[in-house]
Amino acid sequence: MNVMYNSECYYVVEFPGRHGIELVDKTRGRAGFLEGAVEVKFRASMADFAAGEPSAESVDEFLGHYDALLTNSVALH
Repeated sequence: MNVMYNSECYYVVEFPGRHGIELVDKTRGRAGFLEGAVEVKFRASMADFAAGEPSAESVDEFLGHYDALLTNSVALH
């Protein structure tokens, strides 16, 4: 598990062995696991952000476009 991004609003973790990325919206307590074509496109977009010097607000805004895919409730242990 590798943390790709962490802000007040979002948490993004990649799971290399599973070829997927978990995206968590901390403010809404929702999460989703991205895989396949969605994961590939998401990973490429995150790499584009990493190449520049984006603000946390611009990355969070981008991540907000994936909110519809976050269908699992986050439960704290």
